[in-house]
Amino acid sequence: MLHPRPLSAGTAPVRRPADLAAAVVAAGVLVGAGVAAGRNVGDGERRFFELVNRRPAWLEYLLWLPMQLGSLWGPFAVGAVAWWRLRSWRAAVGAVATGVVAWQLAKAVKAVVERGRPLDELDDVVRRIGTPREGLGFVSGHSAVSAALATTMAPYLPRSGRLALVLAAAVVGAARIHVAAHLPLDVVGGAALGVVVGQVWRLAVGVQPVAGAAGEHEEVRGG
Repeated sequence: MLHPRPLSAGTAPVRRPADLAAAVVAAGVLVGAGVAAGRNVGDGERRFFELVNRRPAWLEYLLWLPMQLGSLWGPFAVGAVAWWRLRSWRAAVGAVATGVVAWQLAKAVKAVVERGRPLDELDDVVRRIGTPREGLGFVSGHSAVSAALATTMAPYLPRSGRLALVLAAAVVGAARIHVAAHLPLDVVGGAALGVVVGQVWRLAVGVQPVAGAAGEHEEVRGG
């Protein structure tokens, strides 16, 4: 999976205060986005939504497959690949656990904030084949899942792999806006929720260090 590095056998898992700080910051972003989402859609958010939503229709077909990373099947696929390549229960079980928990927590947040889908909040929304017509908007469950997976798997990948996961999560968020499933704040809040879940997992079970050069080893140890 994106060229993971071999784990350091016999090395105790590590936990970093920075992971706790990242979880706290992400929680703050989630709360702030939720408060803003409880108000009317602002001009800036509306303009950004229109910019993405009104891109060519063929993009929906191009984005469909990567968008599945944020579906409920994404964690199981990532977990299977993680076990195949790493033989690490922290990575494999973590991918499944954080992805599923993020999906379920997103439903709970939706029930609290009660923000509608773009079709409920805005006029002149471009509908796509994948545009949902029911349910609530804040937060995006797909964004929560993809961010949780990226956060959980990051310590086991080189810099290029971590960047690829971040970009994949961004694509998932953009795809959800393009198909008019969510407004931008829904995606931001979902990503923040996913980061919180992923960081909590890393703090709870620790991160198994990976082998590599001294400088790289310390970087990956920190996750």
